[in-house]
Amino acid sequence: MRRDFLNPESHSGTLVKESISFVDRKEQTIKNIDALRKGLWTLDSQTLRKQIEAIDISDLPDLAVSLSRLKAVSERLESFQKLQNHSACFPQFYEQFCTLVTTSSQRIVKQRAEFLNASRKGATDPRYRSPKEYYRIARVIHREMPELFELEKPWLEQIITRRNSSKIFGLREALLAILALLVMLCFYFASRQM
Repeated sequence: MRRDFLNPESHSGTLVKESISFVDRKEQTIKNIDALRKGLWTLDSQTLRKQIEAIDISDLPDLAVSLSRLKAVSERLESFQKLQNHSACFPQFYEQFCTLVTTSSQRIVKQRAEFLNASRKGATDPRYRSPKEYYRIARVIHREMPELFELEKPWLEQIITRRNSSKIFGLREALLAILALLVMLCFYFASRQM
């Protein structure tokens, strides 16, 4: 260690140079993946596959998930076209779904939560699509396009589960409201007769 400090041209100097080149290479690879992510929907499938294969992540295992997701999407472009043309699909859902399947692993959790909240806004705000419409297209993907369902299973399952649980919750809530109203009416009429 003392020898490396006194003689900076020795072995440790080589390690510093290699680590800088590793960092630079990683940054460039991230930029390449981001550029691919942005151009994913505009490139033809052959060009897209070539660009994906050209990205070397052999010594960057932390980027493997992002690249494998992009590769999976590129292999299913026809299914995405089928989804976009489906009668139950609407532009807001399609954009959210496409964003999620291409989002980096560092941002995916935040993005899912944001889009899940957006899927619920339609219940109270008429400017948004209703949760029922999100549920309908999520069920279509689950039944008719399982290859797409697997790409973003957590988000789609949350939409389906939320809808199923909200049906039960809505019924229970309505029954409690009716019961409370009946109790209040009984007290009201009982107090008037006294």
